[in-house]
Amino acid sequence: MADVLQYSGPMRRGLDLEFIEFVAKNIESDDLILVFTTNGGDPDAAYKIGRYLQHRYASFKVLIPGLCKSAGTLMAVAADELIFCPYGELGPLDIQMSKTDDIAGMESGLNISEAFTTLESRARETFNTLVIDIIANSGGVISFHTASHSASEIVSSIYGPVFSKIDPEEVGSRTRAMRIGEDYGVRLNNRFQNLREDKLPWLSQSYSSHGFVIDMNEARVLFRNVREASEPEKILVDTLGNSARISGNERFFKNLSVEYAKLQEIGTDDADPEPEAPDSRGKKGRKVRVGANPSGTGAEDAPETLADDAQAK
Repeated sequence: MADVLQYSGPMRRGLDLEFIEFVAKNIESDDLILVFTTNGGDPDAAYKIGRYLQHRYASFKVLIPGLCKSAGTLMAVAADELIFCPYGELGPLDIQMSKTDDIAGMESGLNISEAFTTLESRARETFNTLVIDIIANSGGVISFHTASHSASEIVSSIYGPVFSKIDPEEVGSRTRAMRIGEDYGVRLNNRFQNLREDKLPWLSQSYSSHGFVIDMNEARVLFRNVREASEPEKILVDTLGNSARISGNERFFKNLSVEYAKLQEIGTDDADPEPEAPDSRGKKGRKVRVGANPSGTGAEDAPETLADDAQAK
């Protein structure tokens, strides 16, 4: 039976060591199901935990009962299978960074890339529109060379002040930070290779927002082994309440192996129906206990049982 452990809380340095120590004290199997809920956090912490779990377990599955965002998605890359509950969702693999002059504020590392893409697109669009308008309004008298020169001056006067406020050092640091997620993702995926080829850049750069919902169907496009949670797994999540679906600021670790084993046993018992007793000819008969009276009449009126038939023959 697999170990079943819960991690609910932020991903940050210090908590990675606490969880690794927690896992080390509760290892009883070669297989792990990690019930994992987080809003994201430090990719270094996610990488550290993911590598440790890959080292200690032959099989490592992530059960996603609720929100599992950002650094949580990085942890999911480390697993050999993803298990989704109905409310489960991953998020893009974008790194959260501190806002300038905002101690508590965090923002997506994708913001700087999106800003550059938008500015570049708007500047190009403005330039093309101006060139066409200048030539059209002059009736063809003004040449393309002159029109493009005039358009470039106008575009520079509009967007120059915006680009001048961009700090190259800040851009460089944010670009490197975004590479951390991809670099860690490559290394974590080497063990089980559950993330499909060429999907890591897609996971880190192609989604439009940090909160983009990657549900089970979307995850199947990105990962090889994805399935819906079984009934025992869903029941286990229901018993955990909100801590299994929404991560708070406080961490919550719990060993769920015993509870999961009991649910598995109950599910196995329910899945095995009472076998029908064969008659003397090897055919299955009705499931009637010897001496039972299914019709509610007196014992003398009760139909003969299969056991009686076998004895008479």
